Amino acid sequence: MDSEVYSLLKDILEELKNDKKCVEEELRDNNCSIKEADVYAKTFFVSEPEEDAKVFSPRNVNISYKKEIENIEKKKSHYEDKNNLLIKKKDILSSRIERIEGILENENDSFTVLSMQEEDRKRIARDLHDTSLQNLTHLIHQIELSGLYIDDDPIRAKLELSVVNKRLKETIDEIRNTIFDLRPMTFDDLGLKAAMERLIDSFNENKQYDIETDIENVSCETNIILVTIYRIVQECLNNIVKHADATKISIRCRCEEDICQISISDNGKGFVKEVNKGDKHFGIYCMKERIKLLGGKIHIDSSPEKGTRISINIPLTHSIVD
Repeated sequence: MDSEVYSLLKDILEELKNDKKCVEEELRDNNCSIKEADVYAKTFFVSEPEEDAKVFSPRNVNISYKKEIENIEKKKSHYEDKNNLLIKKKDILSSRIERIEGILENENDSFTVLSMQEEDRKRIARDLHDTSLQNLTHLIHQIELSGLYIDDDPIRAKLELSVVNKRLKETIDEIRNTIFDLRPMTFDDLGLKAAMERLIDSFNENKQYDIETDIENVSCETNIILVTIYRIVQECLNNIVKHADATKISIRCRCEEDICQISISDNGKGFVKEVNKGDKHFGIYCMKERIKLLGGKIHIDSSPEKGTRISINIPLTHSIVD
């Protein structure tokens, strides 16, 4: 769906909601008029007079206002008929609103998926540019320099080529790590537990965090769910690096009754700002959307200087939300 159609549907939805609001207001006004008619009609009905009083007033008082009562009943019936039509109109409007909201919600999910994919592409491009690409460019210059030295100073040329050889191996490792991030090959051989342990080891390569782990080897027939769980944990760790200033981290991943239960907490500075896709916590927003697409739930408990705890439940038998 292009942006023009999307915008048109949103305008139609707003018009339908306004129409529904007008119908509801008219229904309320009509119901008030019906109640007023009932109250007014009751004033014309009097209790039967005593037998002695009939001698002096043999006339039936209710019959005296028959015409007025009939008019009130006609007016009341008119409002009731009108309400029946309004209720049908309201039901039709509600149905149309629900359908358009469903279309827009699905489209929002599609936009969210595209946004997450675009963020992943940007991250990969940034990683390749900042490390591998720059290293390879520098190595080309070193090889060219070695070519100049090879006749006049072969020993220096060999030393330069030795450095090139070492850095080439490092660059190959960097590219392998990037490929692993795209699709952790450990999944195919050892499963989620081994992939997450490797992720945590890589994350804490410099031993700057005290990390406590309790990770079960969660299994699932739908491999994309396991990959998404991996991505969610990865995003949590990335957020800790970028924002938390933490020193201690706890990571737990268990399976109970076909529900993957993930808990990640840190002793960092925490936050209070509402998370949405417009602020610096875009990573958390994307993480929430990933969980939503899997039919899961997330709870974030955080406050300034008291750290952050993220609890996530993801059904392993749930099909991905379309």
